[in-house]
Amino acid sequence: MEELFKASIVKGFVLSVYGELGPAPIYCFPDYYTEKELKEINETSKKENELILSMRDITQISIKNLSLFISDKIISREKDLKKIQYFAILPYPDFKSTALTYFHFIRLGSERPVATAFSILIEENSRSFLYNNINRIKPIVYEFFKTFDEKIEKYYPPREDVSSMFHSFLLKLVKIEQSPSTPITTHRKMKILFAGLDDSGKTSFLLSVDRKYSKLIGLKPTSGASIKSIEALGATIFLWDLGGQYKFRKKYITKAEIYLYEADLLFYFIDIKNRNRFEESIDYLQNLKNVLNKFNQNTPIVYILSKGDSDILKSGEIKDNIEYIKKKLSEIPSNEPLEIYITSIFQIFTILRAFSSGISKLSPNRDLINHNLKNFSLATSSYLSLLLSIDGLVLADFYSSEIMEFITIPKSEVMNVFEITAPQFAMLFKIFSKFKALQKEEAIFKVANSIILFKRIQIEDNSMFILFLVDNEKKKKIINKQLAQFLFQTKDLLLRYIA
Repeated sequence: MEELFKASIVKGFVLSVYGELGPAPIYCFPDYYTEKELKEINETSKKENELILSMRDITQISIKNLSLFISDKIISREKDLKKIQYFAILPYPDFKSTALTYFHFIRLGSERPVATAFSILIEENSRSFLYNNINRIKPIVYEFFKTFDEKIEKYYPPREDVSSMFHSFLLKLVKIEQSPSTPITTHRKMKILFAGLDDSGKTSFLLSVDRKYSKLIGLKPTSGASIKSIEALGATIFLWDLGGQYKFRKKYITKAEIYLYEADLLFYFIDIKNRNRFEESIDYLQNLKNVLNKFNQNTPIVYILSKGDSDILKSGEIKDNIEYIKKKLSEIPSNEPLEIYITSIFQIFTILRAFSSGISKLSPNRDLINHNLKNFSLATSSYLSLLLSIDGLVLADFYSSEIMEFITIPKSEVMNVFEITAPQFAMLFKIFSKFKALQKEEAIFKVANSIILFKRIQIEDNSMFILFLVDNEKKKKIINKQLAQFLFQTKDLLLRYIA
């Protein structure tokens, strides 16, 4: 196995558990070095292409991993623990590595489930391999632990008794490395497609995201594919606006290796007012999905029901159109639940919410950040929490079941209200940030019998926002007291959110 590690960008594995004495490494491949061996290596020459770790190093990895996963008090119910399966990409600058870490719980005998973290350590300058191939790596990890968890159900076997299993696992990773989805680089580049029939709202959506409202007047149909790039959350994102006229749609399918290959995300647009073209739109969607399946791409799809202006949404005709579209989309086979947003260029925040939802799908760290936000919110008795980028994109969210105790509208509507208006809070905060009143980097809004606390937070050089809904202003002290720990837990997760 050591020779495989030397020849691969995969440099090692560390499996840790949270035992009675806290986080501890259980298995490490290749084996760690003793202090004496490390001294001899330093005195002679450093071993090339090898990850050199001491017992102290792998303990440090264990502590870092499991401190991200659990707090001093695990708030989740035991029945929920068995369902938890999170992935995260984390930096380890001390070892010049980045790791894809898998978090889940195992049961040892009749004891309470034990938290575990399994890290696949990669050369730092090859970390894009993890982002670009995570959907191919995940099934291998799930399959491995389905068998491995049974093997360690009663006790931890000696290292030599399990090494063959890790060797077989490494061979599968090397196979992916030899045929990666995209070239391995130091900087992640992503491709987002915006597709749909002509006049379905794709370009208007993009212009609204970019705040270029003046260009919405007299907008002409997009000819072919219009490509632009943006820098967001540490990555270069290429936005492909695929003109929806028939001659172009045909071209995208026949030359799919240019237009559809390596797509990380697809926004698909349907004009909810144009029922005459619903069948044509669904057929085009099916053709796109067929091509993506041929490429073996598990490309997430976010459905945008465009032109949902507030003055027409209550009409019987539009309601029927929306239900019809949802029914048709539900009939198309999919591995993921449908994610559908009704947007309008006259309500920019509906567009920002849909866009941020799509961006979040590109992050393997989203689930673990949500997990930590949930525990933080429950510990501070917050009914609702939203974590936002500086531009108002929703990075993570939490909604307590107790929220219904003092809000009469349905929970789904509460979610919509806050997720749509949260970017507006961010924009207002930025506008008034130069006023002395905001020097404390927070604002409080009193709404009936509840309080909205809006705070600016700093993650290294990155400004972000966090919004809380609580039942009284006294909760602010509790939130401020525990906020530092939450930010410490999530810092590395946020810095590696998508890149």
